[in-house]
Amino acid sequence: MKNYRAGIYLRLSSKNSDKNNSIEAQREITTKYAKTKGYEILEEYVDNGYSGMLDSRPALNKMILDISRGFINMVIVKDISRLTRNKNKTGWYTEVFFPDNDVRFISVTELIDSGERYEIDDSIMLRGIANQYYVADISKKVKSNKKVMKEAGKFVEKLTPYGYKKADDNKYKVIIDKNVANNIKKIYDMYIAGKTSGQIATYFNDRKIETPSKYRRQKNASEKWNVEQINDILRNPFYIGNRVMNKYESNYLKKTCKKITDPSNWVIKENTHEPIIEKEKYKKVQEIKLVRRGTENIKHEYLLRDLLYCGHCHKKLQYKIHKSADKKRFLYESSSFNCSLFYKKRCENNIFIKERELNEIVKKQVIRMLEVIEVDKLANEVKEYYKLNDEYTIKLKMYESEIEKLERKKKILYQNKCERYITISDFKTEYGKAKNEIENLENMIKEIKLKNQNILNEKYIKKLIVEFKSGNHLNNDFLKSIISRIEVYPKNKIIIIFNFFAI
Repeated sequence: MKNYRAGIYLRLSSKNSDKNNSIEAQREITTKYAKTKGYEILEEYVDNGYSGMLDSRPALNKMILDISRGFINMVIVKDISRLTRNKNKTGWYTEVFFPDNDVRFISVTELIDSGERYEIDDSIMLRGIANQYYVADISKKVKSNKKVMKEAGKFVEKLTPYGYKKADDNKYKVIIDKNVANNIKKIYDMYIAGKTSGQIATYFNDRKIETPSKYRRQKNASEKWNVEQINDILRNPFYIGNRVMNKYESNYLKKTCKKITDPSNWVIKENTHEPIIEKEKYKKVQEIKLVRRGTENIKHEYLLRDLLYCGHCHKKLQYKIHKSADKKRFLYESSSFNCSLFYKKRCENNIFIKERELNEIVKKQVIRMLEVIEVDKLANEVKEYYKLNDEYTIKLKMYESEIEKLERKKKILYQNKCERYITISDFKTEYGKAKNEIENLENMIKEIKLKNQNILNEKYIKKLIVEFKSGNHLNNDFLKSIISRIEVYPKNKIIIIFNFFAI
């Protein structure tokens, strides 16, 4: 009989209060099973307060690395949903990652055991689909509820912008926080007077004024004011009494929240609360920022940003750019990576590798991996990627969003007419305007679709596939979508942990 070194994985979502799924209950079930079967438990991996849709969780990441290094060769869970609620990730774990690493997988309550040959029947994918549907359904309901409340003028976010607080008698209403509102005014006044965001941050730090997160007593609060904090305040229309409703785009599958930086895509409700800053002053600040934007420093975006870790201490590698002899420009090709803890004598991994050299090593491995991926599957990914980033698609989303707003406006108008808040004459006028606007937008959508229908032809898609597989389209965003992390060791040895399910 094979000698199994087992790891038990336990996970509980922060919103799950079911005692049957508590960490203690999971521990009892998995531990009892292992003892009954005579399996030695070498490690316990616990993610308490993490959603099953998250691809990256502290304990899960550690378990994956331990598997990759051969530390454990058996994983025991209470049920599949503890491991993941993503149907694609379910298939990746059970059909790719576990078999490739000779790991036996056991789900106790579902009577699933991959056995000595690491095989699992197709029913496991059905469980993965059911688990993902559960999360998707909950997500839709929460989003829908929040949307209705926002449209009704209620503030539903957990934290108010710095300078505001929630009213004691109404948690959906925001009022000015007089303790710090003057700090907001000071920031605007200093910026208009010619101070930079960095100088304003220094001014606040010198006077030991608490940062927004420190003032709110948040966990891991920043001790010092920085440029980004100042810029966020200077850009936020909340301070003139307007509420932005479409500033973030969330993805329940990846558990990400992407900031929409283009103000033209925001949905703004005006005069929803008392302003701290006058509208003319806010407008003046935006004009100044527009002028200064051309002189701001551009941050170098290197290919492997946020992916590189020391193979020994597992800390992120330090990135260094070496200046040229004239001290006026950067030579990115001479930049390098090392482990900062080595110089502090807290790590034994003496790493020094040039960026260009490391990029080539990673590119070769990624291209090799892409070569074994099914062409049809990759074609769909490329096609979807193109669709999401195409200018026509962006316009379509904007027009469709406008139509949704107008349709809601029509319903509200009808309701107001029925309840006699407006006259029939006013109703007909406003209703007719909304109807005409919708027709115009629908015509523009038809025109865009007609222009766009032949862009993604088969020849073009095949060309994109060839370029992807040759590495021509490798960028930081794409690499993050297929790679979990890259561990670097001495003598240019690297280990890449791929997210196969994402390809």
